[in-house]
Amino acid sequence: MLLVFKLQLIFLISILNYTSLQRVNPLPQYWDYQREGPDTWQQRYNACNGRAQSPINIRTCLVKYDKNLNPLCLNDFMVNTSLYVWNFTHNGHTIVVYPPTSVRLSITGANLSEIFYLVQFHFHWGYNAYQGSEHTIDGIKYPLEIHFVHEAQFSSSLTVLCVLFNLQVDDNPYINDLLSILNQTRNASIAIEKQIDISPLFPTFFSPRFYRYIGSLTTPPCTEGIIWIVLASTVPISENQLKIFIDNSVPSNFRDPQKLNSRNILVNFEPEKNLEVNDDYNKCIRRSSVCIEQRSILLISLVIFIFILQ
Repeated sequence: MLLVFKLQLIFLISILNYTSLQRVNPLPQYWDYQREGPDTWQQRYNACNGRAQSPINIRTCLVKYDKNLNPLCLNDFMVNTSLYVWNFTHNGHTIVVYPPTSVRLSITGANLSEIFYLVQFHFHWGYNAYQGSEHTIDGIKYPLEIHFVHEAQFSSSLTVLCVLFNLQVDDNPYINDLLSILNQTRNASIAIEKQIDISPLFPTFFSPRFYRYIGSLTTPPCTEGIIWIVLASTVPISENQLKIFIDNSVPSNFRDPQKLNSRNILVNFEPEKNLEVNDDYNKCIRRSSVCIEQRSILLISLVIFIFILQ
């Protein structure tokens, strides 16, 4: 009787271990970020050479304020999501986190035509703490970027909510629990189920400022027609905390910004007005500083002219 009980106990433990830590088959390696990197994707996936590709460099002097752009609503993201079990899977390209089936997190507003439900979120990072983000703002790279992928309730179209991380000296204590879980998925083909609160991954929940444009998936097949919402505020992270990503079996997994072409970038906030286009494609400069420099030159020229007349 005791032997039967021990065998049943061992069987139960093995089942529990299986549900908390599993090996999964990695994605077929038709593409990657090294040998079969982003520069070669268009050879196999035609859409990767399209005119509405993501990511992009957001030039703040070229964005368009849309007063009719509705506020973005993050529905139920503030609830205690730590009560639920999330699935963390390293698929060979990135770490993907799948929400529990028992919780329905969604976004509305931002002129979205319907409710979009969270289906997964994943991470993009670089070789060091000074690169890694896919989107850039005025040419500035960020060390980490998270994509919260949402699917429409009826049409199955996608909206991606993008959160950028900024580098700071001190650790961000609010993301330590998440990082400790991610640290267990450094190697490919590992799936872990854990309880976690994802609210620290957002800079704010109350009427966040954002950039909105139409783009594509940033990985093959690079499908276009994706709505992108890039939050203007960032989440802090330290260089020490970034090591969990940098030391990953995938050392870098970001795509460089693609051409904007004729697309518009809409914002729900009044952009800074004293900016103008610089000769450098990536940057915007303050118009006031140019005016001051021009005035200084004129003043010096006037003084020299008066001195010559005397």
